Amino acid sequence: MDPVNNQMNHYNRAHMKNIEPTKSYRSLCECELYTSMYDDDPEMKEIMHDFDRQTSQRFEEYNERMNKNRQKCKEQCNRDIKNIILKDKIEKELKQQLATLETDISTDDIPNLCLR
Repeated sequence: MDPVNNQMNHYNRAHMKNIEPTKSYRSLCECELYTSMYDDDPEMKEIMHDFDRQTSQRFEEYNERMNKNRQKCKEQCNRDIKNIILKDKIEKELKQQLATLETDISTDDIPNLCLR
């Protein structure tokens, strides 16, 4: 090993033992957990009020849009249901009408158009 490197390490170790580590953190018990620093600040109160107003306004606009969309979907669903019911009624009536028709058709009943 290099003697210079050994001397540097020796110097660093000797001086570091005497250094007391500084406390750079605060424990939770030292903090006031339930107090706000901004409760009495009028500027911060105004900012919070504006934020609340804007978010509530956005929520109301969103809620209105959602209600309109729900109403449109409900109306479309009702129209679709009515169309299905109408088609079923028409199909049922056609089946009844076709059932009442006479199905025994003989060859004599068919006119001969092309006689040679």
